[in-house]
Amino acid sequence: MKVVVLISGMLGAGCTSIALELGRRMELKVVNTESIVREIVAEKKLSFMELAAMVRDGEVDLEGVIRSIALDYVKEGGVVIEGRTALMMLDRPATLKVFLYADEGVRARRVAERRGISLDEAREEVERSDEDRRSLVMRLYRREWMDPSLYDLMLNTTRLSLEEAIGAVEAVYRDRSGV
Repeated sequence: MKVVVLISGMLGAGCTSIALELGRRMELKVVNTESIVREIVAEKKLSFMELAAMVRDGEVDLEGVIRSIALDYVKEGGVVIEGRTALMMLDRPATLKVFLYADEGVRARRVAERRGISLDEAREEVERSDEDRRSLVMRLYRREWMDPSLYDLMLNTTRLSLEEAIGAVEAVYRDRSGV
């Protein structure tokens, strides 16, 4: 099997940062919902507003399209799929499936800093995102999104540096893949 690493988790737990650095170090393409949406917009020559209108009007099943494109990346291999899109791929074989989590307050601070929003707004986004992701996994697999049996590694990033978290993921990857 070609390398497929899924890095999913809670908003603000470090999924994107860890996936990007892991992808850079391992020379793997990094894919997430945002990159897939950008791919759709570029391929169809649409604006983001036009795509949003098509989704709103029921012309496009965006989640289905994202899942389909992500499945193509899984089949091709050589990829790190992160965030919400990684949750959509939990039923597929992967070299490593990682779940990142952190305390809510820490996640809210990280989101507020990264997005330049208030801490209260960030808390609301974190709560919304948690519910959305929980609902997604329940709808797709009838499982709780934080069920340890879905993942090879669950990592609490509350007090870990980015480098420590990446090191832990790399160590498990090396052990599993024999690299």
